[in-house]
Amino acid sequence: GARRLAEAARERLRNWKVAGAAGSQNALVTFSSPANGVVLEKQAVEGTRFMAGTVIYRIADLSTVWVIADVYEQDLAQVKLGAAAQVIIDAFPGHLFEAKITYLYPTINAATRTTPVRLELKNHDNMLRPGMFAHVEIATAGNAARLTVPPSAVIDTGDRQVVLVVLGEGKYKPQPVKIGLRGRDAVEILEGIQAGDEVVTAANFLIDAESNLKAALSTFTAPEATSMAKAAVKLYQAQGSIDSLDIASNTASVTHEPIPALQWPAMTMEFGLASPEVAKGVPPGAPMRFEFEDRGDGEFVITRIEKASAKHEGH
Repeated sequence: GARRLAEAARERLRNWKVAGAAGSQNALVTFSSPANGVVLEKQAVEGTRFMAGTVIYRIADLSTVWVIADVYEQDLAQVKLGAAAQVIIDAFPGHLFEAKITYLYPTINAATRTTPVRLELKNHDNMLRPGMFAHVEIATAGNAARLTVPPSAVIDTGDRQVVLVVLGEGKYKPQPVKIGLRGRDAVEILEGIQAGDEVVTAANFLIDAESNLKAALSTFTAPEATSMAKAAVKLYQAQGSIDSLDIASNTASVTHEPIPALQWPAMTMEFGLASPEVAKGVPPGAPMRFEFEDRGDGEFVITRIEKASAKHEGH
């Protein structure tokens, strides 16, 4: 019995990292964390008794952090395990963080049609904290030359994508295109235009909006639509910002400035989206210019969004 008691005492000393040869009693015992990190939760207070297995501290190593990014279903074929990525944290908009994909989740969110991917990046200077929002750009394989245009050149009508080709003398031709990969600064064009074609890249949906563009885009409605239905669709432009998005219902809550053409005051209202791609890359609260259709019966659908510079007043 004495031998078992002595062995139990030695085991307890080993658990407490106390040398058996110390030969003296200590009023205090120092416990060292098995890993470096940041204390997230502390249960230990003076006078509390703990049993074996009780959690007294929760410690996390934040030297490396994860970013969970949602990738649209149509882009999944381009995303590979181990691919490099650049991360922009909302709290540090001017800083690019390098990361890589370490895990592709096996399921798709049925409501948003996205799949989560996990990226790992170094947390230099402990700048990053759990729960921060981020934007991710993932590098895709292949170095072949691609025909691209700026994202602002592509008009999404809902049924198809169109660019305005410059014909000269103030004339423009709406040309349907087939798009491929999308990046922060470029959109790949697979069909529709050729290298060397000049396209409109800025304020393109404001070009002669009441005549040229409106008349041209009306030709891209569904083939079975009647001429009466075409005439009923009206286009309007406005400025504002997105308050929230509902991917499941394909709608957006928008706060917009007054719209004189409709005699609307500044207000917040719900718009439909011609497609989920229309609002892609536009964060809530960011100023924007947008174009929308009046489809009748109180249905207003945004077909085009262009980022606008925020207004600043002097002090």
